[in-house]
Amino acid sequence: MPPKLEMDCPGIKHFPIGICLHRKVYFVPSITLNKTRPVNPDALSLSAVSLCNPLTIVEECQPCIRVNILLNATGLPLLHGVIIQTLEESINRFKSFEIIVKRGPTPETLWKIQYDCLRAKPRQNVHVSLLTVPDYGLRITKTFYQEDRNAKPDFQFTHNPERKEINVFIPQGPDAITRLCYQNRLCDPLPGNKTPKLNAMKNATLKYEYMLPCLCIEVYYDYTDSPRTPKCPFETNDACNGPHYWNVTWSHANNRMEMKFRSYCPLLPSASLCEKYNNTCNIISTVKMETQELLESRNRMVKVFALDRIEKDPHLCFKFTVQNRSHIKCPETRDWDVTEEMQISLVRLVVVSRVPANFSAVICKRNNSKAECDPRASIFNATKVNKAGAGEVHIFTFVRDTGSCFQVWRSDVQLAHKRLICPDYSHKHLGLISLASVLVIFTLVFLLFWIYRRICKVFTAPQWSRTVLLVYSPDSAEYKTLICTFADFLQSILGCEVILDMWDMNTVSQIGMTPWFYQKRELVAQRKGNIIIMWTKKSRTMYDQWRSRKLKSYEWTDPVNLFGAAMSCLMKDFDGEEDHLQDCTVVYFEGLCEKQDIPPSLRNISRFHLFKDLYQLLRKLQDTTCLSPPCLIKAATRYLKRRLVSSEKSKGLQQHVELYRQRLSQQCS
Repeated sequence: MPPKLEMDCPGIKHFPIGICLHRKVYFVPSITLNKTRPVNPDALSLSAVSLCNPLTIVEECQPCIRVNILLNATGLPLLHGVIIQTLEESINRFKSFEIIVKRGPTPETLWKIQYDCLRAKPRQNVHVSLLTVPDYGLRITKTFYQEDRNAKPDFQFTHNPERKEINVFIPQGPDAITRLCYQNRLCDPLPGNKTPKLNAMKNATLKYEYMLPCLCIEVYYDYTDSPRTPKCPFETNDACNGPHYWNVTWSHANNRMEMKFRSYCPLLPSASLCEKYNNTCNIISTVKMETQELLESRNRMVKVFALDRIEKDPHLCFKFTVQNRSHIKCPETRDWDVTEEMQISLVRLVVVSRVPANFSAVICKRNNSKAECDPRASIFNATKVNKAGAGEVHIFTFVRDTGSCFQVWRSDVQLAHKRLICPDYSHKHLGLISLASVLVIFTLVFLLFWIYRRICKVFTAPQWSRTVLLVYSPDSAEYKTLICTFADFLQSILGCEVILDMWDMNTVSQIGMTPWFYQKRELVAQRKGNIIIMWTKKSRTMYDQWRSRKLKSYEWTDPVNLFGAAMSCLMKDFDGEEDHLQDCTVVYFEGLCEKQDIPPSLRNISRFHLFKDLYQLLRKLQDTTCLSPPCLIKAATRYLKRRLVSSEKSKGLQQHVELYRQRLSQQCS
């Protein structure tokens, strides 16, 4: 005989134990000889049930917590009951009660108790503890979230329109499921859209393809029949008024035009025919159109609007209206075109149609105040002329009347747009103006071309060629390479005749450096050329040695020392004869020499800092009397400077200067 159990149902009075529960409560203390493990956390389990009153006409149920105890009493010989303690977290309410078993003749090994039930306020954590009677120091505590089956998640979201994403999160509560849907009669899920789970610790990201007014966010708890209420945040968003909202396609065949309005949203659009003029579209209220509703795949609603006996013309449009939004859809092309031909006393209108049609026309007077054209004569019908390859050709012939306009339309359909043709009666004045404009443009282009050829002729003229003698100090092998590059720059880019000792070593070895220099110096003077002295810091050192007659260094013992021969030849010029200094020029590169490195005796000579003073050096080399207009010389020099800076040889020269500057920096360090 099983031992007798005593229990207490807190908060429930006048109900026997058998109906205290949604389903019958049963205590099953059983005897087993199988020894299990000592008390572990699995001895206490909690679950949600509903507490109902079966005596009422309408069954009323409340959420509560079922307590399941599976306790191994092995090693607990005096165990005769358990204590259940509860703590409701939100209101800090504590309850405690005991379940006592009166002992029978046989001690129990396995206690199995199902207790229905613990009532607690929903949407809060309830802490349940299990203790033994007597107290063996064993305590099991578990926390259970009491759900409200009628509750809906309180969720928030952020929208990222650039990435077409919606980030959903809930501040508290159990796990929930979220998804995007189109609000129709039901909230239809998006094609291929996922339904991720989220909780207070984990957000969910939802992606969408089209942002529509009926795009909604739905969040519900992860249990059966959980109530759900979607949020539709884009109902009043103007960004939804785009091409996907107005998904309209049109077709035209056999004088019948159909417009199909497709949408995922349960929209009820109304459509009307309107005639477009400038930026306004005037509704034609007398036209009634056919409507039909279809349902395509993926639950897309399609509403078809159709009209018969209407021509295809960009001015005959459909105006759709949904709530406070409107959209105008027009055909992009027409089936016929008209041109006018002006003759001496006649005006011919030629209509070319790509579909079989009939046409009419009328002479009218344009009324600018009403933006209309008032008819002045009866209606004319066109004469049909068949021409191969051009479709149908219709011709109207009118007597020429200055200031008159013409309206042309299709007469074989009920709905047609009248096209207004106003010929130009200005006796071809517009053509004369156009011809004069063309002649002026042609003359201007010819003048610019002539100036360009003149400048090119100036650049290539022999008078630009100058004889240049280069003088330099033998700093190093790298510096000699730089001198050769600069000489090639003067010769190939500026067209100068460059005299360089390294290019004439056979003559130098035969007659010696000093006679060679005197000979070239006289040649430069005869040709009114220029002597360019390339100056560096090493040049200043050798110059000071030459002035102090300390000529024992290695550079002065070189038999082909150009610098020493040049100083001996130009010494009198340096001492004050300014007439002979006009054909001498000092050139130094940035980083290889400073102004203070140039001795006072050379400061009366023109000095140029490359590449900063490249423009002044060009003018110095091009200073000749054979170019009469000075402004032409200046313009040509500036143009040549731009060519020099962008040329490959100029870039190569700059690279050599930079490499030599880096070499000097390394030697100094």
